[in-house]
Amino acid sequence: MNTTAVSVLTDRSVFLACLWSVALLLSACNEPASGPDAPRALEGRVETQGIRNTDAVGYGGSGVADRVDAALDAHDQRKAQLDAALDAQQ
Repeated sequence: MNTTAVSVLTDRSVFLACLWSVALLLSACNEPASGPDAPRALEGRVETQGIRNTDAVGYGGSGVADRVDAALDAHDQRKAQLDAALDAQQ
């Protein structure tokens, strides 16, 4: 091959590489799909969001957070009952 043919192949390869790069960049500019990376609605109580976030590292935090939420709800209900009884005595 002569140097002109090599130069044309090199120029064409660079052009195709640039075109491919632009196509990848443009495809990354689309709106995010509603997949697992999309933000989801908060579940449970604010106090247990840290436990739920452990799902991201492979730990089943949602089940534990559900139990903690239930315990916190039961505590709040009992506290409300005791507060109501205390108010009734006064």
